[in-house]
Amino acid sequence: MTKKELLQLIEKAALEGATELDLDGKGLTTLPPEIGQLSQLSELTLRDSQLTALPPEIGRLSQLRTLWLFNNRLTDLQPEISKIARLEGLRLGNNQLTALPPEVFKLTQLRQLTPHDNRLTTVPAEIGRLAQLELLNLKGNQLTALPPEIGQLSQLKMLFLGNNQLTALPPEIGQLTKLNTLDLSGNPLISPPPEIVKQGTKAILAYLRELPRAKKQWVSKLILVGEGGVGKTTLVKRLLGEPRDAKEPTTHGIRVRKVPLKHPKRSGVTMRLKSWDFGGQEIYHATHQFFLSTRSLYVLVWHARLGWEAGKIGYWLDNIKARAPDSPVLIVATHVDVRRATLPLEDLEQKYPQIVGFRAVSCETDEGLKELRSAVQRAAADLPLMGEEWPPDWLKAAEAVRKLKKREKSITPQRLTSVLEEKNVKGKDSEVLTTWLHELGDILYFRDNPDLDDIVILDPQWVTEAISKVLESGKVVKGLGIFRRGHMNEVWAHLPAYLRDHFLRLMEQFDLSYRTLDREDISIVVERLDENPAKYEPAWNEIAQRASSKEISMTFELQGQRPPGIPTWFIARSHRFSTKTHWRYGGLFADGKERAHLGLLVASPTGGAVRLTVRGPYPHNFFALLRDGFELTLDRFKGLSVKRKIPCPGPNGIGCSHEFALEHLQTRLDRQPPKLAIECPVCFEDREVVQLLYGVDPRTHDRVLEELRRLRSDVRGVDAQVRELRALAEREFLNAYRREHAKNVDLECPCVFVLEPDPSVGDLQTLFSHSEAGLKERLLQVIRKPMVLRFFCEQPGHWHAPYDGGRYPLKKAQPWLAGMAPFLRHLGSVIQPLATLAGPTVGIASAGLEKAYAHHIKFLTEVVKLPDLSNLEKWGDMEELPRGSERVARGGHDLLPVRRLLDDLDPKREQLGLKRVVTPEGHMLWLCDEHAAEYRR
Repeated sequence: MTKKELLQLIEKAALEGATELDLDGKGLTTLPPEIGQLSQLSELTLRDSQLTALPPEIGRLSQLRTLWLFNNRLTDLQPEISKIARLEGLRLGNNQLTALPPEVFKLTQLRQLTPHDNRLTTVPAEIGRLAQLELLNLKGNQLTALPPEIGQLSQLKMLFLGNNQLTALPPEIGQLTKLNTLDLSGNPLISPPPEIVKQGTKAILAYLRELPRAKKQWVSKLILVGEGGVGKTTLVKRLLGEPRDAKEPTTHGIRVRKVPLKHPKRSGVTMRLKSWDFGGQEIYHATHQFFLSTRSLYVLVWHARLGWEAGKIGYWLDNIKARAPDSPVLIVATHVDVRRATLPLEDLEQKYPQIVGFRAVSCETDEGLKELRSAVQRAAADLPLMGEEWPPDWLKAAEAVRKLKKREKSITPQRLTSVLEEKNVKGKDSEVLTTWLHELGDILYFRDNPDLDDIVILDPQWVTEAISKVLESGKVVKGLGIFRRGHMNEVWAHLPAYLRDHFLRLMEQFDLSYRTLDREDISIVVERLDENPAKYEPAWNEIAQRASSKEISMTFELQGQRPPGIPTWFIARSHRFSTKTHWRYGGLFADGKERAHLGLLVASPTGGAVRLTVRGPYPHNFFALLRDGFELTLDRFKGLSVKRKIPCPGPNGIGCSHEFALEHLQTRLDRQPPKLAIECPVCFEDREVVQLLYGVDPRTHDRVLEELRRLRSDVRGVDAQVRELRALAEREFLNAYRREHAKNVDLECPCVFVLEPDPSVGDLQTLFSHSEAGLKERLLQVIRKPMVLRFFCEQPGHWHAPYDGGRYPLKKAQPWLAGMAPFLRHLGSVIQPLATLAGPTVGIASAGLEKAYAHHIKFLTEVVKLPDLSNLEKWGDMEELPRGSERVARGGHDLLPVRRLLDDLDPKREQLGLKRVVTPEGHMLWLCDEHAAEYRR
């Protein structure tokens, strides 16, 4: 926009007494002084330009309520901004501010302040003056601390602090009783500890309220790993000053001891390290998952006489890096009285920066033992959570629970609650502390698992010992993993019957076993499967020969040695697709009794590559489901580096040896303009990037919807193909929000719904019974009146309204719809082409779904086109987010209005008619009873 055009626009707005002026995206570099003439202006939008400053005349806009300055180049604000006394919303995101000007804190009527994605290093104490503030967005800055005065913002509802450098929060934040959303992602927090942050806003506030009386705890884990027979148990004994036992038995499972050590820097402080001595035999390696954690010091032990290669130093370092990439590692050679230790330490330190030292000891002569103790002291003292603060009542309650372990191995949840209440830890605080103790490995209590929530295990070591008996059982070994109920009663004869069932379910929880679908009295212990490949080729080759068969594949290249549990945990987790054709390194899976699609996962027994392939007429949906399950397995290894590759289909589909790097294909699509073709360097064929990524990457989601629309209009569309694509489209829509939920538990809520008028004001059939003329006016009349939000069961491929419940009134629909417009557009783009597709659902065919909800779906797709609903950022309680369809696909913040509605009307979700279910693939779904039952073992 030229300066002349801008002045003409301002002059026209002044003459008309305009209350709103939108200069969004006009490319402005300056704002003329004439802007001060708009004395009636209540909203000024200046986003997406190149403004470096505002004119002093901005202070003349005395009626201004909202000022949008998102995505400019501002380095400061004019002092005159403080004169806009009525200002309620100041949006400053994506600028170049290094400090918040003092004038901002004179705007005492502010309800929203969003200086996110700037260069702020501090927040001044004056922030406490903004007593009316409801939304404060400080994410994406360089903050290292927050002032205590932030606790004075008594009206604050949403606080975004993600992607800063915060290590601690001021306890005063616990005073913010109205705060319902607190985003802390991307900060190196120590207080609150990560186990508290993981539980969400309510848990964080509960912790902070108790923090002023907190006591430091000098406690951490000392985890000893290494091959069997290298002397880990003896090493712990010598650190404790106990004599060496030449006949020390092999460790089965885990041995836990307490090792007190003086703090090297703090006089009078004794650190208490709980040593976890793991059995070194390979069969136990997959059970280490229960206890390996990032808040630990690792001691990797090897036998000097046998050499570091035989000690599998690289294997163990890869394993630690995969599970706990930030934890320090001490490498210790034992038996140096027999042979001096040699180790390529310099090379190892370059490859594994976690290594903090190397020591050589003899437990026979005590050579090097003193130096090792000093090294352990220094490394333990530097652990981030050493000296962690515990609220005193919580600490007393935790100690009371730990003392119970001396007398009892397990108790009921009711008994646990009673113990905590005796120490004055009640209500929400009790739930927070219980989950914290579970995350720390002090107890095992799966509160959200209905199969395991009836028992609290006080001694996790006890569980490991019991599981070890199964892994070591001769019958299980001989039977290649078959574990029968009668055998279970023999192995666990010392346990009461109810605990035997509980332990079996724990093995399933940890993906160590699964019960066969046809015989509930038989379990398969995946760590004891045959190492030789099963005979999968006949079925696998037969489906490839079918005329309609297609194939989709991906290779996962794991950098370093493959950790234990891959792929056995995936085999257990995906057992509902089992064809009973599996072995230690792979398995054949089917998507139903008809076996229309088969999936094959194969890991190299010696290398780090794993390939997943699905064959069948429409393989993309089943491939996406299996891939999600395998990705969930990989997610357990936070430090594991994985390269994903897509094979070239070859000329005329005859195959090719080349594999395209997935990230390279994705980058090509992200380019502006995108590069839509790529040449294979082996067969020299040009490949369409979107086709290579079709159904594999969210960027092809629109392509899936386009195919569905085509089939919807084609009466010859194949029902089976429609069902598969429908499930794929719906699952990917839901996955987009699951990814956001994983970061912030406060955003979890149902996200598939339709809208209908309140019964008192009419129905949608009448709305659409007239001609298209005047439809806009009729829509506006409807949304100005009360409406009803109706939630759907979210089973992919079977969205439908539940039998009972799921209906909630919207007294003021229009502002709610305005805030939800971007999300509703995205939902409408998915639900509209799916509604008429063939395929069964619970109690209603999807043709019936369209018949029952055709007007609702049309209303949803039409209402979001209204101009008054076009701008998300103009809604009062929403933060700015990047524009575009990809943002809508990623953003969970779009669902905040839904979450708030449910919290207000149905906090316990008793009227919803849906249950929250986390599927074996990690998908968080809200399901009706019938579909929820499909995921129960």
